[in-house]
Amino acid sequence: MGQFFRASTWRSFKFTMTEAGPWTEGQLYLVQETVGVLFLDIQYTSAGCKKAKTIVVDDEGVLVYHIEKIIVDKLAKAGFSFLPGDKVYWSGTQGDPVIPTPQSGYYWIGIATESAGALDTTVEIDLKGDKASLTEPL
Repeated sequence: MGQFFRASTWRSFKFTMTEAGPWTEGQLYLVQETVGVLFLDIQYTSAGCKKAKTIVVDDEGVLVYHIEKIIVDKLAKAGFSFLPGDKVYWSGTQGDPVIPTPQSGYYWIGIATESAGALDTTVEIDLKGDKASLTEPL
């Protein structure tokens, strides 16, 4: 799940991993009742490539739960396109893509900030993981 950050406002908190994992940086996760993207120290190889980072039980990580603009994986399927302002839903399962239509057991996690076609594999969203809800927000 490749995610790219653009200039925006971020909000985050540090947590200690309590699950078996591993959890991988840049993926969506649920910590308590908050959905966010795992962010870890940025380290590079001698060739200048960013190292993949994971955490396991008792490691610390940072969950970025409010990001004004972030590109996340979306389900590439007929009928699953986004327009700016459309609500964004996520299954709560690490590694799953987001979708534009509510489904039972899916979290509302924000809104689309750009259009994405049905067969596109990513979408830019405004992530509001502190407001994530299994029901429509008021």
